[in-house]
Amino acid sequence: MGFDIVAKQIIMLAILMLLGFIGVKAKYIQPELKDSISKIILKFTLPLLNITAITGQTLRPDMLTNAGILILFALGGIGIMLCVGTLVSKLFRLPPATKTIHTCMSAFGNVIFLGYPLITALYGQEGLFYAVVYALLNDGIVWTIGVYLIAKSAGNNSKANWKKLINPNTIAFAIALVMLAFGVRLPNLLHDTLSSVGKMTTNLSMLFIGITLATIPLKGIYKRFTIYFIVLVKMILVPIALMFVFSYLPFFDKTMVGVLILQAAMPVQTILTVVSSELGSDYRYATECVFITTVLSLITLPGVYYIMTQIIK
Repeated sequence: MGFDIVAKQIIMLAILMLLGFIGVKAKYIQPELKDSISKIILKFTLPLLNITAITGQTLRPDMLTNAGILILFALGGIGIMLCVGTLVSKLFRLPPATKTIHTCMSAFGNVIFLGYPLITALYGQEGLFYAVVYALLNDGIVWTIGVYLIAKSAGNNSKANWKKLINPNTIAFAIALVMLAFGVRLPNLLHDTLSSVGKMTTNLSMLFIGITLATIPLKGIYKRFTIYFIVLVKMILVPIALMFVFSYLPFFDKTMVGVLILQAAMPVQTILTVVSSELGSDYRYATECVFITTVLSLITLPGVYYIMTQIIK
C-alpha cells in the first residue's frame, strides 16, 4: 500500500509538469507567463500554505520531544549533503552560479509540495506535524542562507542580498511560529479558505517547471552527471544511513523516524527553480535538477520506503 501511495503522488506531479510543457509547445501558454507564476507563488500562495500548515496542528508533549530529535538528525543530514554538494561542484569545476545551485539542490528537498501529501497519506496528521517541523528547518535555511548564497553567486551586492531575506515567506514563518507557540488559531472558515489558496502552490510550481522545461533545450540533459550525484547521495545513501542509525535505536517514535527518512529522500526542492529565476541565477540547471530527480524519485522513493519497512520494524 505504501508503495502505491508514493508512486501515485509522484505521477500526479509529473502530469502537472507535463501539462505546463505541452501548453507551451502547443502555444496555448506564453513562456513569459512563468515570471508571473513565480511571483504569485513566492508572494502569495506559499506564505499562506506555510501559515495554515503550521498553525493547524495540535501538539502533545511527546511530539515536541520527537520534534527536537528530528531537528538534530535533520541538521546533520542537511549538513552532510551540503558538504558533499560543495565537493562535487568543485570537482566538476562548475561556474559560480551553477555551483551554488548544485550545492543547494544537494541538500534541500521537495519537503512541502511532494512531502506533505505523501507523508499525510502514509502517516496521517501526526506525520504531517513532523513533516512541517522538517520543512521549517529545511526552508528556514533556504530562505536565509540559501537565498543569500544564490543572490550573491548571481552577482548581486551583499546589501541587496540581505534585504532579500525579509520576504513574504520568512515573515510567514515568523508569524506561524508565534501563533503555534501561543496556541493561536485562525477561525475555521478563514483557515479553510486560506489553506485552499495555499494548496495551489503545488500545482502552480509544477506548471512553472513544465513551462520552463519547454523553453530550454533538453538535448543532452542526461549527460548532466553532477545531478546523478544528488540522486545517489541525497535520495539514496543518506536516507539508508539514517535507517541503519535508527535500527540500533529502537526506542524512537517510528512515525517521526519514517517522516525524517522520507523527507531526507525527497527529490530536490521545486521552489529553488523559482528562487533562482527571480534572483537571476542558473535557473536552467535548477530546472534540470528538478526534472531528473523527480523522474528518478518514482523509483528511489518507493525503494527507500520498502527498504525502511524491512530495516525498521
